[in-house]
Amino acid sequence: MIVAAVDLKNNVGGFPAPIPASRAFVYGAFGDVDAKETHEVPFQSFWGLYGEERALPSPNDVIFLVALMEWDDGNAQALRNIVAGSVNSALFASLGADRNRRVGVVMQAFNGALQTPTGGPSTDEWVGLGRELRFTEADIALAETGHTARQSIRVQGDGGDYTMTFAARNRGQAAWRFCGKCHTMFFDGFEGKGLCPAGDGHGAVGWMYYLPHDHAGPDGGQDQWRFCDRCNAMFYNGFGGGGVCPVGGGHNAAGYMFFLPHDHGGAGQDQWRFCGKCRVMFYNGYPDKGRCAGGGGHDAQGYNFKLDYTP
Repeated sequence: MIVAAVDLKNNVGGFPAPIPASRAFVYGAFGDVDAKETHEVPFQSFWGLYGEERALPSPNDVIFLVALMEWDDGNAQALRNIVAGSVNSALFASLGADRNRRVGVVMQAFNGALQTPTGGPSTDEWVGLGRELRFTEADIALAETGHTARQSIRVQGDGGDYTMTFAARNRGQAAWRFCGKCHTMFFDGFEGKGLCPAGDGHGAVGWMYYLPHDHAGPDGGQDQWRFCDRCNAMFYNGFGGGGVCPVGGGHNAAGYMFFLPHDHGGAGQDQWRFCGKCRVMFYNGYPDKGRCAGGGGHDAQGYNFKLDYTP
């Protein structure tokens, strides 16, 4: 599956005129596809354009084009590069056009690129023409609540009948990571990595976590979880004091109010717990309980939090 994504609000270059940013993505290839099967796609966001997840204020701000291809002797990554170049050229050729006209020009270039042979003797052919994927304003409003909005596109061709389903969901704030030294959840989105109880800055290991804020997601959640702008850790601010910060004194709450889901049957990694000594969120899945600013290892209390992540 080939997806071309265009950001109409983000221009690149300046001569002779700025061109909207765009990228192309490949999902698959999928082998041994038989009737009445569903093939799951490992998570890879095409919005934003560089693998990160971004909010989508309006469906009019983007163009998403999708196509399904055979997998014979062609080179999927070579085709992706050809599609990316063709889309970029079409965006330049349609400068000054309204969105509807621009979709038509870009779609023509998209479909033309898909017909380029990238290997043989059996070339990869498309399964029907490319299609525009368009989320509605209602889809975006639903996705902002943390629930999943879905749009499906059915394509028929080359003897097959396929349905491609795409999902949109605001999973929360990204860049939350596990610190391999102290085992706390910390925010890795700044150049400075805070202060780790084990010394120096935190050290990110493993997965990227997405934490709901400002309202509970579909799995519910406990509020009063906050970012400490002194040590960069996630801590519970629901008691009178601010716990124990490795910088000294208590934690200092800044930024969003997080609603962290716990004890639910949905997707995520569990064994994230509240430390009764320093009040941070830490991972309790190892025999080693990390390093607590209150002394020794962390002390698990309360709920078993289950948090969304991307490997």
